[in-house]
Amino acid sequence: MEETAETAPRGLMAVKRERTILIVLGSIEQGTARRAPRPEAGAPASRVLRNFVIAVRASGPPITSIDLLPDGTTSLVFRLLDAGRADLVVVGPKTRAVYKRAPRFLLAVQVVFRPGGAYPFFGVPMDELADRMVPARDLWGRRADALLEQLASVGAGLTLDRTRARLDAIERALEGRMLGPDAFEPASAAIARAAVRNLSLGGITVEETASALHVSPRNLRRAFVATVGVSPKQYARIARFQRVVSNAQVARGSWSEIALASGYCDQPHLVREFRELAGLSPVAFMKRRSKGEIERAR
Repeated sequence: MEETAETAPRGLMAVKRERTILIVLGSIEQGTARRAPRPEAGAPASRVLRNFVIAVRASGPPITSIDLLPDGTTSLVFRLLDAGRADLVVVGPKTRAVYKRAPRFLLAVQVVFRPGGAYPFFGVPMDELADRMVPARDLWGRRADALLEQLASVGAGLTLDRTRARLDAIERALEGRMLGPDAFEPASAAIARAAVRNLSLGGITVEETASALHVSPRNLRRAFVATVGVSPKQYARIARFQRVVSNAQVARGSWSEIALASGYCDQPHLVREFRELAGLSPVAFMKRRSKGEIERAR
């Protein structure tokens, strides 16, 4: 996450949960389950949160770079900076890629909300957080201070028990926010999330999406900006960009073929949009990723 800030239920369900945590050099990839098939690797253990959170993960040293790609998501991030310093920040949706050399964090724990899923937890229009990093205290007040103190007190070690303890504490806090008396989101949020699903698939315009949802394009834009943090048109561009990233990793065809398969008119269209969102050409981006220098935010 950027170093300079521009600046839920009363508890978890009383059900035993298991966490499977794979530790590899430089990161901890973690999945969750309740003694039942989980919907996706890295999903939260809490079933209450799964409609809103796409992934939870923890990373340990060496954390040398922080590279975020636009994908429409918002994240809550706990960072253990050294033995005596830690912070808890909210990273809003990105409209442009961010590539940054990182200080030597000891640990980072990240909760990634689905596009349109963060509003109930933070209580502000998401466009106020776009392209920003905000201290969680600015949104949660003293409750953020209490959670930060709890997370920091676990210690700096990367043991499984300490990772579980942090993830459990964060999920309890999120459930407390979502089911607490202060939770609120406008009725139009459901429309925005339905639009996210349509636009993520591609092959449909913003106008067609609005018509399918029986709202005007203007009302859809208003709901979308508040709930997701970017306009529907910007999100459609981001979703198409993400399809290129995914397709390029598995496809063996030419860039022209990848462009058409991902929803672009032609290769020049792909290259132009890619440069705007990633700051690199598709070829340069894939070379950088192949060297392990870019990690997706999701």
